[in-house]
Amino acid sequence: MINKTEQLENLKKEITFESEGFYPGLADEQNKIVLINLFNNIIDEFISGAQNNYNDKDYVNLISKNVNRFDIYNLDTEDREYICSSFEKIMDAIGLESSEGVLNEWMYGFDL
Repeated sequence: MINKTEQLENLKKEITFESEGFYPGLADEQNKIVLINLFNNIIDEFISGAQNNYNDKDYVNLISKNVNRFDIYNLDTEDREYICSSFEKIMDAIGLESSEGVLNEWMYGFDL
C-alpha cells in the first residue's frame, strides 16, 4: 500500500487542467502552466504536513489558506469545480473526510 506522500506525489501528474470527462480544460495555456505549478507547490505543503503528522484541523487550515490563492485568476465555473475536485483528491490522499465547508464557501460563497 502506498503512503500519503506517494499518493500526493502521484497527484502532481494528475492535476493538469487538461480536458477530461465534462471538464473542457483550461483554455489559457499560460495560466495552465501557472496553475499547475501552484497546485504542485500546494501539494508539496501537504506532503510536508503528512511528514510532520498534521491533524485534520491543520489540513483544513492548509486548504483554507491555499484555495484562496486561486482568486486572482479569472476562472470560470468549470475551472473552479476542477480546483475543488483536485483539493478533494488531496483530501482523499491524506484521509481527510471534510474541508469543514471551506471548499463550498470558496466555490459558492456559503457552506451548503
